[in-house]
Amino acid sequence: MLPWLRPVVDVALVCSDFDASLRFYRDQLGLEVALEVEIPAEVAQGAGLAPRGFRQVRLRAGETLIKLMEIADPPPPRSAEFAAGVRWLTFLMEDVPAVYEELKTCGVRFLSEPVSAPDARWVVCAVDPDGLLIELVEP
Repeated sequence: MLPWLRPVVDVALVCSDFDASLRFYRDQLGLEVALEVEIPAEVAQGAGLAPRGFRQVRLRAGETLIKLMEIADPPPPRSAEFAAGVRWLTFLMEDVPAVYEELKTCGVRFLSEPVSAPDARWVVCAVDPDGLLIELVEP
């Protein structure tokens, strides 16, 4: 067994358009900024995180941190099409239909209206500026 410090996994997102991603996660989804940090090139390269130094804004989603990376010459956005790699982030919440309506008025793009699932009352997916799905689930 590994000596975990917290039973939570934080997620880092490389942003093709940092300002659009920050607006989406902070302003539209309402996540709180927990910390902003500059990661120097020697750390980024030495740890294998990135080819150069970068800025990171950490946003709190419950106990999880969503870490947005701002880097010079970012990669192009990914597609929302089905592909290998991380496909979606799941947020568990109450009253998904009401959250869906509220976020729609804030300009969040959804792939459908909320639907029932075998393991959840409601599920709906939004799309972030880089094509990552944001799954909202009401257990």
